[in-house]
Amino acid sequence: MMRTLPLIDELEAALSSGTNTRRIEMLTRITDLFIGGAPRYSEDQIGVFDDVMVRLTSTIEAKARARLANRLAPIANAPASVVHMLAFDDDIEVARPILRQSERLEEPALLANANTKSQQHLFAISQRRNLSEAVTEVLVERGDRDVVHSVVKNAGARFSDAGFRMLVKRSVGDDDLATIVGMRGDIPRTHFLVLLEKASSAVRTRLAVENP
Repeated sequence: MMRTLPLIDELEAALSSGTNTRRIEMLTRITDLFIGGAPRYSEDQIGVFDDVMVRLTSTIEAKARARLANRLAPIANAPASVVHMLAFDDDIEVARPILRQSERLEEPALLANANTKSQQHLFAISQRRNLSEAVTEVLVERGDRDVVHSVVKNAGARFSDAGFRMLVKRSVGDDDLATIVGMRGDIPRTHFLVLLEKASSAVRTRLAVENP
């Protein structure tokens, strides 16, 4: 980490009087240094990178923030504060890679994001590899048709009893949704029967074949 000290000194100059281009160059160098040694860094060392990245990220344009998000999203121990900042960015091009992929984004942050951000943010969350029952409840309750269809198709999404109840309710009049909800292997039988009762004849026929 001693190699980072000259960069820290340059950071102060870039923030105080540097151009946007210089700040982006600085952030790129810091990010390169972090990614190059990420598996070896302790949490304290990652915290140093975090402080620097947060300060720089708050001063650069959206396009550069999006590049940073794409680079950090796959890294399991990415700096937590800058990951959080990127996930809550109003620009979906910045937030999307973090919301879809970052393991560093913890459950409370996902819930807060799902409860407050745009439908595009919710759609990105719906595509995560794994989703808890608490998160899927919010997605089903707040999400538009695209969000709900996406999360139901996600094999790694888990649904609570209340979540399935909401899905059955939202499936009324939406044959495509009714079909994919009914074809989930984890749907409780009670909800499946209610779904059949409310579904169109075409959906009932198809589900009867798939789930006799």
